[in-house]
Amino acid sequence: MSFDSEIISGVCAYMNANQSANNLVMVQWLGGLREATAATMVGFDEVGVDFSAMVGDEETLVRLPWTHEISTRDQVREQLFTLLDRALEVYEP
Repeated sequence: MSFDSEIISGVCAYMNANQSANNLVMVQWLGGLREATAATMVGFDEVGVDFSAMVGDEETLVRLPWTHEISTRDQVREQLFTLLDRALEVYEP
């Protein structure tokens, strides 16, 4: 099962408008791009989430896997919280 494009665009719009700092923390600490200065959620599917990260003048695609395959919007939210919790566990200011 794939997610409807309206669900994907709605979740991405919310994350980019309201959770941009959290997007960046996930990319820096789970995606291994600590030098990233911005991260925009660009999509997701059943197995992971995609971000576009700015590293210097370069835009880089970062894929973070979910902890398990998902199929509902509620599971997307749960997995984003899980990723953020994991990132904050290793975060070093």
